[in-house]
Amino acid sequence: MKHNIIWAPLGTTADEVGVLVEENDGLPRYFRIDTSSAQKPDDDLMKLALRDPAAKQLLMHLTTLGFSVYYNTTDESRLIRHDRIVHHWPAVKEGTFSASDSGIVYQFEEPSSGQVDGLVVVLSPINSKPRLSRYFWPSFPKLQKFLAPNTAVLRIADVGGVKGAFYLDTTAVPDNSQRISAFIAAAAREHDVPQERIVLYGASKGGTGAAYHGLAAGWKFVAVDPIVSDEWYEEHERDYHFTSGSVFPRPKQDVFGALVDDVSSSGRTLGQRSVIVTSSRSPQFTYINRLLGPLFDELTVFDSANPAIRTHPDVARQTIYLQVMALNALLTGVPLPSGIAPVP
Repeated sequence: MKHNIIWAPLGTTADEVGVLVEENDGLPRYFRIDTSSAQKPDDDLMKLALRDPAAKQLLMHLTTLGFSVYYNTTDESRLIRHDRIVHHWPAVKEGTFSASDSGIVYQFEEPSSGQVDGLVVVLSPINSKPRLSRYFWPSFPKLQKFLAPNTAVLRIADVGGVKGAFYLDTTAVPDNSQRISAFIAAAAREHDVPQERIVLYGASKGGTGAAYHGLAAGWKFVAVDPIVSDEWYEEHERDYHFTSGSVFPRPKQDVFGALVDDVSSSGRTLGQRSVIVTSSRSPQFTYINRLLGPLFDELTVFDSANPAIRTHPDVARQTIYLQVMALNALLTGVPLPSGIAPVP
């Protein structure tokens, strides 16, 4: 590698990126994209990519190579190589966040008692800020005080993709989900938390991760309006999550379709019921029903009819009471109903 930084104009094609990398004898640590030619040159590359097909092609190609937007300034967006993120992220360097040997960024909140009897794993929702903080956006920051006594909270960042990897595999990091699952299991062993006292929790993108890892590894979960298909955002929201193309090896609908088939055909039961909090008023309900419906008899699905729910993000905001109840029920072993349960 000749240079740590490669500069490129906004209109650079994938082939031209390949030439730049070849001339550099390998991938640099950073790409800096000159956005001065854009109609709004001060916008970050993610915003520009939602309006400009050439900018989108460039962003998604660099993401496939393992680069993430981490900074934006006048006429310029900067991207960092995946393996350099933990060395560059200020919160990691300052000790606010920790990083595992496998590159998982996390925070661990120990109970005030110092005794850990249960563990809630919190997975982050979507954010579009052109900083690394979008990969670790706070979700229910005061959650611990509403949980059963002696419950620790483990928060895990969702590094990868453009706006997150959804805690799934990406083309750049094809073992991402395996790393996350192994890290959760190791944290539980370290604190001697039994399987039945582990609950995964997340909303939206975090709900995707909670449902996926819960179903795949057999952990209980509370998934709030999880995004289990890419179809809505690709067809109706200009691919707002940047899931089309080659950033992910498979679309979510294929990932969850195969996972549900595997769970159904394996003959294994889900144990104590996990929970999906959703609303038939949300555009995600159709996909949740279609893809996870075969497992509804073994899940508790709370369908909120709250009229304040008009869009997908409203589900998390308007159902906090359900989320807290479900988390504590799963932590303490309180039985929950099966199938779809209408709620206010």
